[in-house]
Amino acid sequence: MYKKLLSHEDTPIYILLIICLVIGLATVGDYGESWDEAEFIRYADYCIQAYQYILRPHELPPISRVLNYYGPAYLMLATAVSGFISDIAPSLSNITVRHFVYFSTSLACHLVLYFLSKRWMSKWAAFGTTLLFASQPLIWGHSFINSKDTPFMAFFLTDIYMGIRMMGATPNARWRWVVSAGILLGLTISIRVIGPLAGLIVFSYGLLKYPRRIVTTLPYYFLIAGVTTYLTWPFLWKAPITAFFESVKIMSYLPYSDPVLFMGNLYAANQLPRRFFPTLLSLQLTEPALFLIAIGFVVSLWLFIKGKNRELILIFTGWFLAPTLWIVLTRSVLLDNARHLLFLWPPLFIMAGMGIDWLMTILKRPVLRTALLLVMALPGINAGIHLHPYEYIYYNSLTGGVRGAYRNFELDYWATSFKESMEYLNEQAGPGTKIMVIGPRHIARQYARPDLQIVGPGKVAKSESEYYYILSLTRSNQDLLHCRHTEIEFEVERDGGILSSIKKIEPGQNCK
Repeated sequence: MYKKLLSHEDTPIYILLIICLVIGLATVGDYGESWDEAEFIRYADYCIQAYQYILRPHELPPISRVLNYYGPAYLMLATAVSGFISDIAPSLSNITVRHFVYFSTSLACHLVLYFLSKRWMSKWAAFGTTLLFASQPLIWGHSFINSKDTPFMAFFLTDIYMGIRMMGATPNARWRWVVSAGILLGLTISIRVIGPLAGLIVFSYGLLKYPRRIVTTLPYYFLIAGVTTYLTWPFLWKAPITAFFESVKIMSYLPYSDPVLFMGNLYAANQLPRRFFPTLLSLQLTEPALFLIAIGFVVSLWLFIKGKNRELILIFTGWFLAPTLWIVLTRSVLLDNARHLLFLWPPLFIMAGMGIDWLMTILKRPVLRTALLLVMALPGINAGIHLHPYEYIYYNSLTGGVRGAYRNFELDYWATSFKESMEYLNEQAGPGTKIMVIGPRHIARQYARPDLQIVGPGKVAKSESEYYYILSLTRSNQDLLHCRHTEIEFEVERDGGILSSIKKIEPGQNCK
């Protein structure tokens, strides 16, 4: 049995996932709460409670209009799973448990990426694709703290994989795939309104490969998806079509204009340069990934011209090229280093896998192939170790790493470093000390001693009779707006980039 298990062609990917799981379990408690988490937790609780009104939706109590535009499917699922885990392990904090649930979803994404990649390349190239993807510091960091974008990426990727399997299934198994793929598409739409793009990609694939099955399969696929979306999104219950298109309209033009730091300048989120997303993409992928993506694209294009693997270029165009072109040309509202576009990353790594596959046809010896896998993964792994637990602030050498990105690009835009900063203040601050917070005060309160006074800038007088501290996030250079010339007492720093800082303001000090 053990020999059979060890000789199975998929054993390496399962070993990789087990290693990732062990590392995740050992480090999950290091990650601080991110900016939006508390709000989304409340929203998930609201949506779960809403099911008592599903037959009388007009009696459903209102909630923040903005939150309604976010599909709650994954948030509700994460809440349910987190609650189950908390019942088993009550000593773990709610945030730690939820971070583990997000991370587990990311591991499932890695597995699906592997199986999808195997359609177009050898098993070892597919393994290399997944290893390269998993070793990206930005992906690893977001896997723990992001309750929307990495789960959406996982669901979107799985939609395409399931849709491809559905279109190619035998008649006896096809309906099983239609039901499961339709439910999954519905859940994806109920996470982000861009979810129907996955269904459009599946439709295009079916039109290319199995045109006769379009009429007999896809209507049921989309019908099941629509019903699933409706059932898992309380905002749609009163007026499904109107409410959905209202969400599409609002989320296409986010009502967000706060400053975004990009290439040393502050821009409004709705006035960013067209090069914003392509630039960040080139700076936040590891160097081996950029190299392999370029090789893989050339290889795939050559195969397309030769009439081979044409479906891959089609899927890449619909999944990455077309959305990216639309984002660039329309100057879509982007923020937080375009984290909500993470779902566009997997097709890039499939292209990288094509590059790995081509290189492996040259490197015949196992030792050389192993060396290739190590060389492409080690830069990301090394950077992740140095940046932990803030891997998501990663920048490659094209911008001088995190040190070069500091004051030029956003780093800890989600304030996860407040956990470490508040741990310092809990040890140093006297009883009842005021902490003026420049950034999300709710995160500071999450980790503060009960006696500490967490206040905003307007709650501190120009000349206090007692000392107080200023806790500042460096997002958008906010820390430069208060007491700029006061010496920093403590800072959370990684590789030359300061994420948050603490300054002590003495009694009577006129801080400007």
